[in-house]
Amino acid sequence: MRHITLFFIVFLLLVGVAVLPNAVGAQTVPSREQLEQDLATLEAQIKELNSTITRTQADKNSLARDIKLLEQKITANKLEIKLYDSKIKNLSRTITEKDKSLSSLSQKMEREKESLAQIMRKAQYMDSYTVVDFMLQADTLSKFYSDNDSFETLKRALNKSFEDIRVTQSQIQNVKSDLEDAKDEETQKKIAKEAEKKKVETNQKEKNTLLAITKNKETEYKKVLATREKEAATIRARLFELRDSTAISFGEAYDLALAASKTTGVRPALVLAILMQESTLGVNVGSCYLRDYTTGAGISIKTGDIRLRTMNPTRDVPVFINLMKGLNKDPQTTQVSCWIAAYSGGQPSGWGGAMGPSQFIPSTWILFKDRIERITGASVANPWNAFHAITATALYLQDLGAVAGYEVGERNAACKYYSGRACSASRAGANYGNAVMTKLYAMQADIDKLNNR
Repeated sequence: MRHITLFFIVFLLLVGVAVLPNAVGAQTVPSREQLEQDLATLEAQIKELNSTITRTQADKNSLARDIKLLEQKITANKLEIKLYDSKIKNLSRTITEKDKSLSSLSQKMEREKESLAQIMRKAQYMDSYTVVDFMLQADTLSKFYSDNDSFETLKRALNKSFEDIRVTQSQIQNVKSDLEDAKDEETQKKIAKEAEKKKVETNQKEKNTLLAITKNKETEYKKVLATREKEAATIRARLFELRDSTAISFGEAYDLALAASKTTGVRPALVLAILMQESTLGVNVGSCYLRDYTTGAGISIKTGDIRLRTMNPTRDVPVFINLMKGLNKDPQTTQVSCWIAAYSGGQPSGWGGAMGPSQFIPSTWILFKDRIERITGASVANPWNAFHAITATALYLQDLGAVAGYEVGERNAACKYYSGRACSASRAGANYGNAVMTKLYAMQADIDKLNNR
C-alpha cells in the first residue's frame, strides 16, 4: 500500500511540472556593454537637445524661431526612436538569455525526473518487503543489515530527488516571470517608439508648411499663429468628461492635473488619461445607489432594478456612511459604481461602490483622505470634487510607481490602478493599461498645443 501511495505522489508531482518551450534561435545582437554605452550616449544627447528646445521656446515667436524649434523637435524625436531601438535590442538580449536559461532548466528537470523514476523503480521493489522478509531472505545477519541500509539509502535519495525537483521548479517559475516582464516591457517600448514616429510625421508636416512661407509672406505666418491660437482655445474649451460628476472644460482639467503633478511628479497627461478611461468604463458599468447596508445591495440609477454587491457591507459600507455624514450627503442617494457581474470559479467576485471620477472605493479613499486635504486645503476630501478626485488619482499613481516620462512605469501603474497587478500579471489590466497609454499620447499632443510646444 505504501509504494502505491508513493507512486501516486510522484505522478501528481510529474503532472504538475509545466512543459517548457525550447530556446529560441540564436540572435546576433551587440554586446550588453555596447548597448549600455549606446543608451548612455543617446540619453545624454536627448537631455542636451531638450535643454536647447526649452531655450528656443523662450524666444519670441517668429517664422525662423518656429522652423528652428521644429527641426530640434524632429531631431529629438529621431533620437528617442534610436533610444527605444537600443532598449528593445537590450530587452531582446535579455529575452534570449532567459529563453536559454529556461531550456537549460527544462533539461535539468528531465534529468531529475529520470533520476526520480530510477529511484522509484528500486523503491517499489524494496518497499514491498517487510523487515521479516529481509531477515528470512538474508543469508547472514550482516547481509540483512546491508539490505536494510540500502533501503534507507533509497529513502534518503528519494527525498533528495523530490527536493531537487521542487528547487528546479521554483527556479523555472522565477525565470518565466522575469521573461514575461521583459516581453511586456519590450511591447511598451515598441508602443512608445511608434508614438515618437507619429510625432516626427506631425512636426515634419508643420515644418514643411512653415518652409512654404517666405519672408515676403509674413501675413501667412500670422495666419498660422492665429490658427494655432484658435486650435488651443478650442482644446481648452472642450468638455472633459468626469465619471459620476459634472463635466468640466479640458483647460480646467489640465490646470488641476498640473497642480497635482507639481506635488506628485505624475505627468498631467497620465492623470487625465486614467480619468478618461474610467469615464469610458462607466458607460458600460453604470451607476447605482446603495440601499441595503447589511447585504450591500443597491439599485440601478437608470432602471431601478436591484443590483447585488453594490458595496462591500463590512469593508466599505461603514466607511461610506461616515464619509457621507462628513459631506452632508445622503448615502442612499449618492452615486457609486455598480458591481461588474464577473465570476471566478462559478462564484461572484468583487464589489461595486467606487466613488466619483477617480473611482476609489470608500476603504481606499480614506487612506488618501488626509493627503488630499493637505494638498487641496479642503476641510473634507470629497470624491466627487474634480480637484480632489484628480489629486487622488495623481497620488495613487505616484504610489504605484508612475514616473513622469517613463512609459513602462506609467503603463504598469495604470494596470495596477485597475487590477492591482502589473501588466504582465493581468490580461485585463494590460488591456486597460494599453488603452490608457493610447489616450495619454493623444492627451499629451493636446497639452503641447496648449503650451505652444
